Amino acid sequence: MGHSARAFFWFTAGVFLVVLLPRLAQDGMFMDGELYAAVAHNEALGYGTFWQPRFSAVGLAGMTTFHEHPPLFFGLLATWFKVFGSGFWVERLFALCMAMLVAWCIMGIWRSLLPFEPGRRTAWWPVLLWIIIPTVFWSIHNNMMENTMAVFTTAAVWCVIQAWGRGRSWIVVSGVLVLLAALTKGLPGLFPLAAPLLFGLVLDRGRIKRGILDALLMSAIVVGGLALLWYLPESNANLRPYVEKRLLHRIAEVPTVDHRFASLEMLATNLLGPLALAALVWWIGGGRAVPGDPDRRRRSLALLLVGLAGVLPLMLTMVQKSFYMGAALPIMALAVALPVHGHVAALVDRVAFKPLILRVIRGAGIVLVMGALMGAILLFGTPGRDAELLSDVHRIGQVVPPGTKVGLPNSMWDDWSLQTYLMRYHSISLDAAVAQHPWYITGRDEAPPLPEAYHALDIGLQRTALWALGDAR
Repeated sequence: MGHSARAFFWFTAGVFLVVLLPRLAQDGMFMDGELYAAVAHNEALGYGTFWQPRFSAVGLAGMTTFHEHPPLFFGLLATWFKVFGSGFWVERLFALCMAMLVAWCIMGIWRSLLPFEPGRRTAWWPVLLWIIIPTVFWSIHNNMMENTMAVFTTAAVWCVIQAWGRGRSWIVVSGVLVLLAALTKGLPGLFPLAAPLLFGLVLDRGRIKRGILDALLMSAIVVGGLALLWYLPESNANLRPYVEKRLLHRIAEVPTVDHRFASLEMLATNLLGPLALAALVWWIGGGRAVPGDPDRRRRSLALLLVGLAGVLPLMLTMVQKSFYMGAALPIMALAVALPVHGHVAALVDRVAFKPLILRVIRGAGIVLVMGALMGAILLFGTPGRDAELLSDVHRIGQVVPPGTKVGLPNSMWDDWSLQTYLMRYHSISLDAAVAQHPWYITGRDEAPPLPEAYHALDIGLQRTALWALGDAR
């Protein structure tokens, strides 16, 4: 790898770390990510098991155990808690490592689709396009399950490409990876099953039959694995409630979008940055075709269709959110990156003969890397969101013993940030069904249902109030 390629790798590493590290060093998350961390942390502490995870002593959605999603993500993150402890940074380190694995898989696909040396020198390019997608870095910041699912789905597509024209061992590995993706977040992880057929249709019509057989083999592995788990009593006790109470109920949930094509709008918005950067590179390259463009365009189209296989099914329901497509975005970034690969390779070659530009690019990358590290150190542990609420939660945790069930009014039950922070950091469950608990939390200027039985504690809370029953302390 030449000096110019290394300079661009430095620059991409700098952008990658600047986008991720400072925010990951801070406390506070979107409630879904904090909920997932709380469930995994409980599992690590022995409160719940792999097949029967738990969120709190009260439960969620009418169930005492947690079945909002399949169990694999929680089991993986629980392992990290067992190894690294309970610090707020553990789930953030996990998210960062998942992002790095996705980036590695993206580079693997890139090198598999291109001749060795050009692919190796430009492997930074699709990673740069992927990490600047807003939904990507937001999801990594907030511990979304799609990040981990993307590791399995992107690796599965890579294995399908590796299997092209070779034996079927890679297809077997790909099928296993899709099964793991499904065990991470259900149906959205199945889209790589379409990859062999789509590659056959777009890249080589003579291999359509092989593509169909490969897709069927992958599907058989996934169906067989899920059928076995459905048959085994312990895993069935987890998957049956997920399917019957969560998955099938999803279609009837309160809509989050106004029309079914919202996911396509979200996809287009998320790809504006990568498309603009690709257009800039094309313009710098003279806006003309370069040798090999037709092949790259066909491969780009094949990847685009695989990515769309991970987006279009989301429109079957009116419950659509941008992060649901997170596992498909690495493939979409590759699809955007491929058509201008020739221009990127030419740019790398041209910079090799311009020492000043080369030093500027490498220097900018090093400055970004150092800036990201310094920013992470300076911001470590400071609140990135919910500052007042986090302060209240930690003050409450200093007074209320771990494992305690605390009352709160029905009007505050949907304050999931309060619930998830208390459980994740202090193992405190909230209960709105019983009017009298030894401890009670209300809004700042509110009182418990039986005010005469409680007295307020002055512990410097900002958004909430903590009440003790009788002489409880």
